Amino acid sequence: MNAIVQANELYWSSELSVNQIAEKLDLSKGTLYGMIEPVPAGIWCPDCGTKGVFPNRTAKERGHITCPECGWEGVLDDGESPGGDTSVTLPAGDDTDVEPPPAAVSDRGRSRVLMGGALVGAAAGLALVFWARRR
Repeated sequence: MNAIVQANELYWSSELSVNQIAEKLDLSKGTLYGMIEPVPAGIWCPDCGTKGVFPNRTAKERGHITCPECGWEGVLDDGESPGGDTSVTLPAGDDTDVEPPPAAVSDRGRSRVLMGGALVGAAAGLALVFWARRR
């Protein structure tokens, strides 16, 4: 088994301490921490629509979510589910083919359209003022 996969499996799915895992794999704690990959939190970032993650076990226990794309941080509310059950799914690689929920995409697109419309309106207003002053 790949050392990174084994380290993540032990870290996320066992009750062993970091010291115990490092000793078992014959690694330093720093090397072990460098091998740990965040796990999906089952929540989408409200700012950019990227999948939120739990960067470590403490964050997962406390419900602290981080967006790896924009840096947003949030906390699961009481009763909010991080994706259904409480089991941990180990990262299996790149999941960039997964699309964010439609609301995240449409909210971003709507904001851009509104901002673009405002800029076009401001430019048209300035052009009209300059045209009126020349006459």
